[in-house]
Amino acid sequence: MLEIRKAAVSLDEQDLMELERIVTDGDEKEALRFLRKCVYERIIRAQQGRLKSHLDAASPVEGFIQPNK
Repeated sequence: MLEIRKAAVSLDEQDLMELERIVTDGDEKEALRFLRKCVYERIIRAQQGRLKSHLDAASPVEGFIQPNK
């Protein structure tokens, strides 16, 4: 599970050329593959060791309870 917070991903020249090709071609399958490989996987690696589970809270339902207003 990803920790929800701001993250920055850097792209090298090869990644940028691939991104440009995907946008120019309008290739949806390659766009998803690129996001998984170049964005999601890098964010996962950057967060390793800092990932938190919703079960780590004092009460597992604490984050799901919304006050009635």
